[in-house]
Parts: sequence; structure tokens; C-alpha cells
Amino acid sequence: MNDFVQCEISEGVAVVTLNRPERLNAIGPAMGDLFDRTMVQVGLDDAVKVVVLTGSGRGFCAGADMERLDDLAATAGGSFERLPPGSPHPVFDALADSPPEHRSRYIIPSALPKPVIAAVNGACAGVGLSLAASCDVRFASTDALFTAGFPRRGLTAEAGLAFTLPAIVGQGAAADILLSGRRLSAHEALRIGLVSVVLEPADLLAHAVDYARDIAENVSPRSTRVIKRQLWKARSETFAEALTTAYEEVVASLESEDFKEGVAHFRERRKPVFVGR
Repeated sequence: MNDFVQCEISEGVAVVTLNRPERLNAIGPAMGDLFDRTMVQVGLDDAVKVVVLTGSGRGFCAGADMERLDDLAATAGGSFERLPPGSPHPVFDALADSPPEHRSRYIIPSALPKPVIAAVNGACAGVGLSLAASCDVRFASTDALFTAGFPRRGLTAEAGLAFTLPAIVGQGAAADILLSGRRLSAHEALRIGLVSVVLEPADLLAHAVDYARDIAENVSPRSTRVIKRQLWKARSETFAEALTTAYEEVVASLESEDFKEGVAHFRERRKPVFVGR
């Protein structure tokens, strides 16, 4: 049994670590399958309120394992089945009728019904960039480097990156990154909005976990679930449709247990005890 993907859960936060440091956490078939299972497990675990995704060693994820190109071509980069029916999936609900091979593992963070925070340390390349872009929030270490890399390998923008990246940095910056395949420093990534914060490598994971824990302790899981769905749904809505969705969700929230608890803990000046309903 390998430990290509490690997961530690504490105080409502799951830290998922890609653990193949000798390859800068490049994802091969075995590692990809374990990553799929791990992310599905934390996605369905009610004890997990927030997920932090990072890499061990000197890299976040250097992309797909280029030493396994035959496998990569045969499997279209890897895919996983849809999560069990009845759970809210902002992305894969919309792709329910698509072939399984189109449900790339590199966008599974966007499909989880809870926040996923990327703590990007070192190399973030190729589908590693797709993976980071599918997370909800990104922090980076000062030594992080970002690159699409695809065009310099004769490939195209994979795993929905032509959709996710412009939504984060804008069409012009996304075109620059994807068409050139050049490297971006952490500070350039901060300037264009690809990451929210740049920290010293020794401080990165602790900051990400503290941020995640604050959400886990103080924010309604129902609220984060619905807001994440709204953010993704709004990309295909008109403004009028987004306003309608917002109104409907607020009305539903007013009847929720978490709204009652939100008012009660504020009035009583105590920590909230949200139940996610």
C-alpha cells in the first residue's frame, strides 16, 4: 500500500497532501486513483468542514507524470465517477450526463460541497495548475512557480483550465498564461489575483490551516455549501437569473437551523454550533 496521498483530519479541517516529493508530486495512475478516493471521502465526511490541499517537499504538483505518457493517453488523464446521488455537487451535477472520462480528477475540488483551500508550495505546473485553479482559495509560498506548460508539450488547456482560469484572473491574463506556457512567480500570481496571499514557505501550511479552521469554527457549513454552488452556477447565469437564485437561497436560509443558530450565538455572544442544515 502506497502513501502517495496523505490525509489528516483535525477540528473540522482535512489536510490532504500529495506525497510523491521525488517527482514534485506529479500524478500517475496509482496516485491519481488514491487522490480520487481521498477527495470523495473528505467530501462526504460531515466531520470535515474545510479541505486544505498541499504537496510534500518542494512542489505542490508538477502535473501529470510525463514518464507515464502511454497511460496518460490511454486514460485521458484519469477520471472518477460521479459522487453518490443526493449530495450537492456544484460542477458534476451539471455534467451528470457526460462520459466518465470527461469528469477529470483535476477539477474535483470544485465539485466538493465545501471550501477547498490550495496551499501552493513550489512547482504548480500543467494539470497541477488546473488542480489549484479548481480550488476555491489559493495561498502560495514565496518560492512557488506557476506554469500551464501544455503548449510547450504539444497539448492544449486541460481539465477545464480555459474555463476556470479566466474566471480567476481575467481573459487577458489567462490568455497570456495559457498561450505562452511561461512561468509566473508567486508575486506575479498575487498581482494578477491567482493567489490571495504570499507567505514564507515555513508559514504557508500553518496559515492555510488557520484560515480553514476559522471557517470550520465560525461559518455555517450550509452557507458555504450554498455559496459555493452560487459562485459556480452564476458563471452560466444572467444577472437577473443570479438575483433570482440569490433571493430563493436567502428565503431558504431563513428557514434553516443554521440561521436560527447564527442569530442565537450572536445574541448570546458565544461560539456557534452549526449543524449544516
